[in-house]
Amino acid sequence: MTKKKEAFELSIVPGWIHAEEARDHTSSGTEAGWRVDLPCPQLAPEERAEIIEHFTDDPLELNALLKNHLPAWLDERISPKHSPEAAKAECRCGDAGCKHVPAVIQAAEQKLQEEPLLWLTLIGLSREELLDAVFRGWAETMPEAAESSDDEALGRLEEKGKTGPSAGEWLAEAAEQGKLHEPGAGYRDIAFHLNAKPEGEPRIDNWTPLLPNVKAVQQVVAQLTSETAAKAWEDLSGKQDPQSRRKERR
Repeated sequence: MTKKKEAFELSIVPGWIHAEEARDHTSSGTEAGWRVDLPCPQLAPEERAEIIEHFTDDPLELNALLKNHLPAWLDERISPKHSPEAAKAECRCGDAGCKHVPAVIQAAEQKLQEEPLLWLTLIGLSREELLDAVFRGWAETMPEAAESSDDEALGRLEEKGKTGPSAGEWLAEAAEQGKLHEPGAGYRDIAFHLNAKPEGEPRIDNWTPLLPNVKAVQQVVAQLTSETAAKAWEDLSGKQDPQSRRKERR
């Protein structure tokens, strides 16, 4: 007769995998059940820097990681050195032939394969730390003209993060939900109804302060605006029904 598989609660934190016997909340017993503590080696500073640098240089790999796809280079170069140390595992049950440790290792390995970001947390690099470092690296590559405003915006995000989610958490959630490149909820509810072609040239705001390093910026913006307006009117006219076009000709 096969023994029923024991249920347990699994907890994965930096440096440790913990598991303990699932207790029935209706039980009145006070005796503690079994508990397994399984250590895991942590990343060295140079290994952390290597991982961050890779994801900073390759946004597509970062996006894949957020979708639970572990890059091959990370699996080959980092994973073997940072596997849970089964030989150092301890179980509170005290049995010489303890079966809890192998069961916990098997469950943990499956969990970590399904969630690579959780594995990074286990070896000492949480999702929030990784994303914050990557986004900071991207900000440092911005042109000088935009650097001050980016630093101010980042400072505001960090200040706000003291009382709520960090910038990395917000961006991570947005990336996982596919919202980094999607318009807002009300975007498709906006509609324009142009019944007559505006007279005169389109009004052009002064873009020179915004683009100080672009030569003849006003002329470039004016040309783009005029060409875009002409194309938009051409497309709009082509979509009008025959009756509307007859009225326009009259």
